[in-house]
Amino acid sequence: MPLHNQLLHPPCRLALENVEVGCCFEGTFEGQVMDTILRWVEHALDDAEVAKPTKKRAFRCAVEVIQNLSKHGRRGSFSFAIHGDGSMQFSSVNAVDDLQRDDLNVALEEANRLPLKELREQRLKKLAHGSRTDKGGAGLGLLDLRACSEDRVYTEFIPCSNELQWFVLTVEVPLTT
Repeated sequence: MPLHNQLLHPPCRLALENVEVGCCFEGTFEGQVMDTILRWVEHALDDAEVAKPTKKRAFRCAVEVIQNLSKHGRRGSFSFAIHGDGSMQFSSVNAVDDLQRDDLNVALEEANRLPLKELREQRLKKLAHGSRTDKGGAGLGLLDLRACSEDRVYTEFIPCSNELQWFVLTVEVPLTT
């Protein structure tokens, strides 16, 4: 299944071996904060001298992961790291209740339903004929993450209280071809 469930390290505790560039933010995700983090990502990609098409894919992943925090959590953590093996990793963590977890599981199942090669067509169909979600999006975030990361999207729910779970989203983007 493309969106994998695995035990992940908390994102704000990056494993520093093999990390060339890394950053973590924990707090409320809104306007200036999101802009600043995206500038950090862009500068890291520039410094790593990543090819323009790859830089665009990695940046799109960063935007989607941060938008997930902004639209669905407001508070949480986000980290990114460029690894010496030629990959970039984006991670986010935010608390979700049981209803949000159920909605996310449905979205994860739908995003996994199609093979990677058919995602583009599904995305275009959703844009043309899909309805807006209650958060104003078209429900394309997970599809975009799968496509831009070449199917390297990992999710996990970790219980953190009686009524909440941490939703951990990690996306790895190959920076070399």
